[in-house]
Amino acid sequence: VAEDPESENVSSPAEVGSPGSVYALQQQVSGEETLKATFEDYKRQQDQMVEQWCAEMDARLDAMSVDFDEELYPHMLTAIAGRRWVIGHGPRLATMKCAESLEMRQAFADVVSAGIAKGMSEGLKHGVEHGHAQRTVESLEAYDLEAEAKFAAAFQSLKNLKLPLMDQLEGLKDAPIDVIMASLYLEDDTGEDAPQFIRDLRPSSSQLTIPVYPEVRDPRNPWACKEEIKLADAIAANISRAEQKKRSHIVCRTHGVGSAHHARSDRILVSAPIVVPQGLALLLVDAATHTESDDA
Repeated sequence: VAEDPESENVSSPAEVGSPGSVYALQQQVSGEETLKATFEDYKRQQDQMVEQWCAEMDARLDAMSVDFDEELYPHMLTAIAGRRWVIGHGPRLATMKCAESLEMRQAFADVVSAGIAKGMSEGLKHGVEHGHAQRTVESLEAYDLEAEAKFAAAFQSLKNLKLPLMDQLEGLKDAPIDVIMASLYLEDDTGEDAPQFIRDLRPSSSQLTIPVYPEVRDPRNPWACKEEIKLADAIAANISRAEQKKRSHIVCRTHGVGSAHHARSDRILVSAPIVVPQGLALLLVDAATHTESDDA
């Protein structure tokens, strides 16, 4: 009798339940459990490494934020306030201080005198030509043939006058703003006896201010500020915020102009006012926007 060839591949119930097959299944299950345990252990190690790395990054960001408030921002705010003072007060004070120079006064007086003499000579010449044709200007004692040349020479001397103050200010281009301000004190500023307009021009730290811009700029006047605060107050605010961060372990990330959003290590969001130099704030906003886009 011919047997079915496929019957050789069919195991009998006795063979399936044999000790050998049960042992094989146990080994397979045990191997899978071991592999799963190994994977879970590896995953746990990786999670711990990521958490440690994140904690280190949070600490670095926290320290960098404090350094920004304590070191970077005060220098940037001082530079901004100094530039605004130099543009707003410096030229007027420099001009008035140059006018205090004896050389400057003498050169200017020479130009005025030569100009008056030139005008008188031109008037005499005009009068002779139109009113006294029988006379010549050379016959007039008050007429100066060289009046125009003298005026041109005096004016050129004024233009070529070397002002020591200009060289002094150029040498102070990298000096602190208080040194530059001290170099522009007027000699006529004799204290309370000085005229009011002189006292108003007197360099003072209260003139160092920082503009505070609105969060939404007016496109017609984007550089219009809503108020100005003293430089000392702006720096004090940054130092105070740095001390608060040290006490509360705040990790700072700036997301907008005029405000900062701080993420605590426990993921609680805290918002606090901030005075940020506009250029740096815009760069930080742009960087944050690109980061959010990349994450999305």
